[in-house]
Amino acid sequence: MRNSFGLISALLLAQALHAQYTIDWSHPAADTYKNGVMAARDTSDNVVVVGTRPSYLGAAHIFTQKYDKDGILLWERVDSTGIQWLWETPTWVTTSSTNDIYVTGNMYTGTTDIYTDSVIVLKYDQLGNLHWRRTIGPAFIFGVHTRCAADANGDLYLAVAGLQPSGFHLIKYDPNGNETFHVMETSPIAINLTSMRLKDDRLVLVGTGIGAVHGAVASWDTSGNFLWSHLVAGYGAQDVEVDDALNTYVLTSFPDLIAPLSGRDVVIKQFDAAGDSTTQFVYDFNGTDQPSRMTLVNGRITVIGWTVPQAGGYMDWTTFQTDLSGSMLWNATYNAMLSNDEIPGWVAARDNGDVYVTGKGGPLYQGQYRQYVTLKYSNGVQEWVHTDPYFGYEGVACVLGKDSALYVLG
Repeated sequence: MRNSFGLISALLLAQALHAQYTIDWSHPAADTYKNGVMAARDTSDNVVVVGTRPSYLGAAHIFTQKYDKDGILLWERVDSTGIQWLWETPTWVTTSSTNDIYVTGNMYTGTTDIYTDSVIVLKYDQLGNLHWRRTIGPAFIFGVHTRCAADANGDLYLAVAGLQPSGFHLIKYDPNGNETFHVMETSPIAINLTSMRLKDDRLVLVGTGIGAVHGAVASWDTSGNFLWSHLVAGYGAQDVEVDDALNTYVLTSFPDLIAPLSGRDVVIKQFDAAGDSTTQFVYDFNGTDQPSRMTLVNGRITVIGWTVPQAGGYMDWTTFQTDLSGSMLWNATYNAMLSNDEIPGWVAARDNGDVYVTGKGGPLYQGQYRQYVTLKYSNGVQEWVHTDPYFGYEGVACVLGKDSALYVLG
């Protein structure tokens, strides 16, 4: 299924009796086979998006586009290996405090069967000039997973799973692209990487762990000193957050924790600043529950995922919010069609607790196609939902603007 580049900026205008939104601009890609992967915003409210094309169609490069807040395309850059059979795909994009742009991805071969070759890191300035490009290898051919984060000094932290030797790798580059350190687990517990967070001088990485039904979490400081790591009982560690006290929250799932036969339940496991496990919070939505993403904003954790009802059927889109003590503040379900799945893709939240989620779901368009869905919750109440009736589109990322804008990548 293709998810063509398409950005939507929705200005949310609060009215006395209800809330509404307007679509300021939308840009479907001229090349409908470009797949949107991730988006980020800089300090001037410009939006940067990255994507690629399927290798079986050719021209599978890393495409980086920058738009201003009015939807004007400022530039597009293409990174390529220059070798016809060696392709590239992006995995992440972030911006620095000086509006430099960092893109991570990997090189691979194959069309139907994909074989990873190495990791790529790109740095562009705000005008789209390529400052440096780094490749890291060797990688295991079955896949490599990368994330990155930039600190206030413009240093870049690259998290990787899938490099040889196995386990989490953490690499730091200075603003000029010089490698400051490359550290890894001494006793590897990670198989892949799903998320990372940078908070003050703390970095935390999570992913799937070794053994049956495990997640993995590991922490370093920004000087490259290893702090702690743990295997977490659950179906992988899906996401991680760190609060102001440097407590770490790991998102996973595990069966029958609420009650016997309650099905798979959502779990948020908490570790203190020293890495000691303090408690876990468990949530059941009356079915098989699988979380996918969370965000911590102003003392509230918002989680998205899907639920299959106990009686069976299709996935419903689940969103809920808690405080840092694990108390649920609200939960909501999006199920605009009974005959197909609704799956959320990304979540963003404001300081006031308002939540925006984008993904794919109903109602069915022309009776057969799921739609590109974006919605807003306020205190758990759905204020609006926007659907785009385009076959192949789905919301993969959403980014908040400084004002009331929301930018959505499909």
